[in-house]
Amino acid sequence: MKIEMIEIGKIKPYEKNPRKNQNGEKIAKSLEKYGWRQPIVVDKDYVVIVGHTRLLGAEHLKMKKVPVHVAHDMKEDAVKAYRIADNRLSEDSTWDYELLKFEMDLLNDIGFDLDDLGFEQQELETIVFQPDHNSREWLDTEEHWQDMPSFEHDDQSPYKSINVNFVSKESMDKFFQIIKQDYTDKTKFIWYPRIEKNVVKDKAWEND
Repeated sequence: MKIEMIEIGKIKPYEKNPRKNQNGEKIAKSLEKYGWRQPIVVDKDYVVIVGHTRLLGAEHLKMKKVPVHVAHDMKEDAVKAYRIADNRLSEDSTWDYELLKFEMDLLNDIGFDLDDLGFEQQELETIVFQPDHNSREWLDTEEHWQDMPSFEHDDQSPYKSINVNFVSKESMDKFFQIIKQDYTDKTKFIWYPRIEKNVVKDKAWEND
C-alpha cells in the first residue's frame, strides 16, 4: 500500500458522510502522543473514504501535510460500500471489562495518564475503580453492612427505587447470586426482598 504526504488543503471530507465525527480534539491529542499509525484513505479525487476523524485531528493541530493512501483501484460503488462498512464493522466489537481494567491498572501503576486513552472521566471511574469481582470482600455482604442502621419495614410496597448498571454479565450474575434471586433476558425490575405476585396485587388494591 502506497502512502504519501499530501497537503491537507487538497483533501476533501465526504459531504454526505453518514457518520458524524466531532472528536477532533481527542484524536488530535492521540496523534500528538502516538503519531500517525493509520493513513487517511481517499478516492482518486482526494475525497475521504475513511479517516474523517483523523482529518479533523490534523486540522485541529494545524498540520500542513498528512499521510494519505489514494485508492486508485477502487470503483465508485466499492468506495461507497467501504465507507459505510469500515464504520459499521468497528461497532461489532465489545469490551471485556475485566481485561480492560487489568490493562488500565498496569498503565495506571506506571504513571500513564489514562485521560490519553480517549475515555470520558465517568467511564474511567467506572472501569478503573470497579471492585474486584473475584475478591471475597466484594461478596461478603455482612462485612459491607457492618455498623449500618437496620430497620423493619412492614409495608411491602416499594420504599425506594434503585437503578443498577452492570459492566459485565459476570458482575450481574454475582449480584443476583448475592441477593438470591433469578433473572432472565426479559427481566426489567425485581423486588427486594422478594414479594409474591398475590401480595403485590393485594397491596395495589389497598392503595386504591
